[in-house]
Amino acid sequence: MWSYIHLISWVGIIIFTLVALGIYKQSAKVFTIMQMCNRVLYITVIFSGVMMMKYSFSEHVVVSIFKILLGLATIGVVEMLLAYRKKEKPSNLFLVLFLVCVIATVSVGFYLSGGRPLF
Repeated sequence: MWSYIHLISWVGIIIFTLVALGIYKQSAKVFTIMQMCNRVLYITVIFSGVMMMKYSFSEHVVVSIFKILLGLATIGVVEMLLAYRKKEKPSNLFLVLFLVCVIATVSVGFYLSGGRPLF
């Protein structure tokens, strides 16, 4: 159950981030709403990740710690990306870092699941 919550929350974060990036020029209010929705999803991601730690720590301690750090880095990059976009500073570097962090986090998570699908 926690893996579904975790996965759905991450998909929500990615969608809200992309929508917020695309909509900032039209509506700063909707951008702020998307940013707040992201922050709520951060809480669910962190909580569900903590609940799932017991499954991955028994076999892959180092890889699990690396995945935790990658997940936290992804959350940090999303916050920096949205903050730079809100201040109208160049945010291309954070967009690239966002894509790299998401791909790396998903790859390590897939490795930890043993290649088994969640469904």
